[in-house]
Amino acid sequence: MILSILIISIIFNVYALYKVNDYKYKLEKKSYTYIEEIRQRNESNMEILSKSLKNNTIKNEELLKLYKNYDVIANDIMGLWQQYAVYNGNNLNSFIRKKSINSNKAIENDVHGYIEEYILCNLNNEMKNERNKLSIDDEYYVCFKSMYEMSEELDDYFNEFNTNRLHGTSGEERERIIIKNHYWVDMLRGIYDIGDNYMNVQWKIEIKE
Repeated sequence: MILSILIISIIFNVYALYKVNDYKYKLEKKSYTYIEEIRQRNESNMEILSKSLKNNTIKNEELLKLYKNYDVIANDIMGLWQQYAVYNGNNLNSFIRKKSINSNKAIENDVHGYIEEYILCNLNNEMKNERNKLSIDDEYYVCFKSMYEMSEELDDYFNEFNTNRLHGTSGEERERIIIKNHYWVDMLRGIYDIGDNYMNVQWKIEIKE
């Protein structure tokens, strides 16, 4: 009878552990989705900004694309911070050394959110004044150049991370490795550090009559 109880207890604990790990995997799978979306949207931004800086102008359609991309990136980063709060506060992992991020200024240093507002303001100004493109000069050039440099730096970071830690992986294998090793936490730290370098840029939001 004691043996039977012991076996049932072991089976129950194994099943419970399986369910916990399955739940944790599904939870962190969302983080992987956020990371991939940020990477892809950033590539799109870099392409748009590179072309616009060469032409010294950006069409309203491209401004709208930038706005949508930065809106998604800002929301995904916020989602990652929420996921990190769950990961960091999960007592089930108390025996594992967790990866940490100095996130004291995570909300106020939301540079992608500031850029999103900056682009939307410029887009509204151009449409209100019935212009179909924005001339990138003076203070506009400084901001758009900074946006491009940040996108390029972020792209380099993702490529370097892929080379050093995910070389030769793709699809489900890449996803599994990122989740298993909590690499999304490392990437969130990288995104945060890069964005923090551009907080001193004056993202001037001016509504023109």
